[in-house]
Amino acid sequence: MKIASDVTEVLEIYEGQTHVISFSNTSLCETFIESFLNYLNRKPIVDHHFAHFITDHYDTINAKNFKPIILNCGTLNILSEKVIEDQVFKRFEDQIMYDEHTHMVFQKFEQSLNTFKYALEIKDPFYQIEIQDTSFKLKRLLKVFGLEFHHNLESLSEINKRKLFINLLKDDDKENVLLILYPEAFLGLKDIQRFIQLIKSYQLTTIIITNHPSIIIEEENVYLCKSNKECHSIKDIREDLEILMPQETINDKTVRMIAYHEFIGTDLKELARYFEFINDYN
Repeated sequence: MKIASDVTEVLEIYEGQTHVISFSNTSLCETFIESFLNYLNRKPIVDHHFAHFITDHYDTINAKNFKPIILNCGTLNILSEKVIEDQVFKRFEDQIMYDEHTHMVFQKFEQSLNTFKYALEIKDPFYQIEIQDTSFKLKRLLKVFGLEFHHNLESLSEINKRKLFINLLKDDDKENVLLILYPEAFLGLKDIQRFIQLIKSYQLTTIIITNHPSIIIEEENVYLCKSNKECHSIKDIREDLEILMPQETINDKTVRMIAYHEFIGTDLKELARYFEFINDYN
């Protein structure tokens, strides 16, 4: 599977793995995010911009094939979003429909409610008023009761809030696609890595949009998207290093670190001093 977009080259996407996409240009980054969100949410293309999954034969994949989980880490309280409430009620609806015990309890409740409804009336020789005999929507009924959380969700750590968000939205019957925007928000350096490890434990096809160096350097599937819509070639950097030093001494993390610094325009002479220090230290 791949991602095709008008603002990047085609990006290779591996099922069940984590992918990091970084942009040097803010406008291209915003365009990509908007286009990819529109695709996942099955909304129309805006201004001819696009970003969508394609097959290895370059055919567009229908977004209906996926269950999108869109986690915008820049939102301070992600659990206050309406999608969380909707998903909780959906879980309760599913429990009523498919859990035998809960379904039986609900049927008894429904019978009692109907008995109560028919008992309500105002009679007079000239008129009669009763409760209207109409069916009710289960979700609407559940909303009447409201939600009560036995532990204050606001007191959860940022990582656990995100974990709850993903757990509620994940659909075990569909192929989940996890899109994470700026996971470094509201996290310290150590917690960033803890969160990335949590994400990997789900083994979902994951797309991370970030410019944070620790994420870029640590991850394997990294795409550094330049203003000319091409990706900075990490493979070329490795090949250049193999000319200068034995292959077994080249570390993937070091290659990505060099690629990142080239990508952001760092003078590589500064890195030379770093490598001299490391060699002397070792």
